Amino acid sequence: MYLCKLMKVFVRHIIISFFVMLALANASAQNFTSSNLPIVVINTYIDSINNEIPVRAKMKIIYHENGQTNHLSDTSDFRTLNYNGDIDIKIRGNSSQYSPKKPYKIHTFHAFDENNNVSLLGLPPENDWILNNIAFDPSYLRDFISYGLSERLGNYAPRCRFCEVVIDNDYKGLYIFTEKMKAGKDRINVQHQTEDNRNDDRAYIFKADRDIDATTWIDYPNHTSHSDSVVYSITYPKAEMITENQIEFVQNYYHNFTNQVSIQNEATDVGFPALIDIPSFIDFMLVGEFSSNVDIYQLSTYFHKDTQGKLRAGPVWDFNLTFGNDIQYNRSRYNVWQFSNYNNEGAKFWTELFNNPNFKCHLSRRWHELTDDDQPLNSESVFAFIDEAIVPITDAITRDCQRWGKIDHHESNIDSMKTWITNRINWINTKLDSYEQCENESVPKLVISRINYNPKQTEMTSPDRLEFIEITNNSDEQVNLTGIYFGGLGLSYVFPINSSLLPHKSVIICSDSIAFKQNYAKNPFGQYARHLSNQSQRLALYDAWGNLIDEVAYSSRPPWPQEANGRGSFLELIDLNSDNGLPENWRASQILSAGSRNKDIISIFPNPFSDFIQIETNSQQTTYSIINAVGIEVLSGESTDNSITISTHNIPSGIYILRITSDGETICQKIVKGGCQF
Repeated sequence: MYLCKLMKVFVRHIIISFFVMLALANASAQNFTSSNLPIVVINTYIDSINNEIPVRAKMKIIYHENGQTNHLSDTSDFRTLNYNGDIDIKIRGNSSQYSPKKPYKIHTFHAFDENNNVSLLGLPPENDWILNNIAFDPSYLRDFISYGLSERLGNYAPRCRFCEVVIDNDYKGLYIFTEKMKAGKDRINVQHQTEDNRNDDRAYIFKADRDIDATTWIDYPNHTSHSDSVVYSITYPKAEMITENQIEFVQNYYHNFTNQVSIQNEATDVGFPALIDIPSFIDFMLVGEFSSNVDIYQLSTYFHKDTQGKLRAGPVWDFNLTFGNDIQYNRSRYNVWQFSNYNNEGAKFWTELFNNPNFKCHLSRRWHELTDDDQPLNSESVFAFIDEAIVPITDAITRDCQRWGKIDHHESNIDSMKTWITNRINWINTKLDSYEQCENESVPKLVISRINYNPKQTEMTSPDRLEFIEITNNSDEQVNLTGIYFGGLGLSYVFPINSSLLPHKSVIICSDSIAFKQNYAKNPFGQYARHLSNQSQRLALYDAWGNLIDEVAYSSRPPWPQEANGRGSFLELIDLNSDNGLPENWRASQILSAGSRNKDIISIFPNPFSDFIQIETNSQQTTYSIINAVGIEVLSGESTDNSITISTHNIPSGIYILRITSDGETICQKIVKGGCQF
């Protein structure tokens, strides 16, 4: 096994060394002065950049956002500088660092070594970045296109910007400025962890690659290749922060999942559908197989698991050996599955998932959905994406080829790539033909019926802690909630095993159970990980196999009700039978029911109140109570009238909960007496 591995490394280094010597022999300096792309200028002054210890440097990014030409002479004009500050820089990568044109890792920081979370080239603020040298890719597009396709499928993938780079007055050529893979709100969005390491079921990121450290485990028995094992290591939390129990938790979770796949256990409570986010594994496989990525399962293969969430595959990373391009062997062929080609196959579970009839059916269904007209993996859509991406980098490719002594066969490379894609799609179509078994999967009639995405600021509780989502069973049948979960890029939550929801009843999950109970005087059903976006977010509810049950993409902008955007109200679906994807079917509300959406309560006013509160209802029997901030009932009563007036002149000013029970249903409403703000 290891002899074969050494031979592969030796051959790879021979090939790479050939390209290095060829490029060095032909490299020529050129008078680079301007570009239609952003220009990244780095000065180390005296230190040479290495692959071990980061070097301090200054970086300037020349970037006209209005599309004007960027000039190298503009380094002193602050109006053209997207960044002007300190960085650490080092050489990164494995095979790619043997190229004479080096890849780099960049860390932006302030004075006194503080992280400088900054938005560069329009990307979300962060402090870790990659300068991708586009190694061994004659099209210059493979990483850029592959990440973009994954993003178009609805997954997070590293965002990219083409640029040209100058280091210490030496023009280095065309690069892709890319987000580094790491945990973060705008990167791999898992729940941020504090130094409290007592909880083992927390957020983790791990990958299959070459890295060896204290978190590493080697997967011998589950490997299908005849030569290599699979090496896994945890990248988040960092090795110096993680505990032995947490390492063991991740390893046990992985082995449990792979064992359940191996025995083909499809149970939604303890089988592999209960442990993994199936849509993420399907999309990961489809992007990798669509491009025939020779490393997709063996190297740079990421996984992440959020607190309380299922294991997700991805994000995708390192796609230079794809679409028929392979510097080492002829492995990126259009007529092979990369999980079953006797080379770099990765862990055995990928093949076993594919051979599971239910998984393969869902994979086939997703493939045909994505290759339909105007869909992301349709050949015409992909070709349009390629054509759009190539236009702004054409001149830079010519300069890059001149700098590194390469012959510019760019147009023919793109044509060959398109022909290869056509052949690949046709071949996969012959292998993923039928999905009749899972075409019309039955899902429960669960509806996302309330969303409190941006609660109003209070003096005692941060708004994020008061978030909640209500899910209603809009059917006459009891629903078993086992395996049902929120997936996609939003919050993380899996309903408990053997939990259920009665007909026409509702449950509420929230971001903080303690704060929710204090604020609404009732217990939530559960607590999710992370927080809702205050701007917009897609909430997607799935069954255990990843069949979509319901989804809502809310927004803080009109025509969505503006009173729910930090003004004390939340979103409420007006009619459970309506399309909850349309903003006109939602209203702003402050009345929260307990167990179901009580239609007998018409209104509660005024609020804030002074000497009385008026309740209008259709019910003939209503009881009420007012509870203060420490949970003590200060006033209660009952009435058979439709219009109830409650005298409150003896109640001190403050924040209260009004609890109303009508026809067996209870609602809770926050009310305020006097000038208190909530």
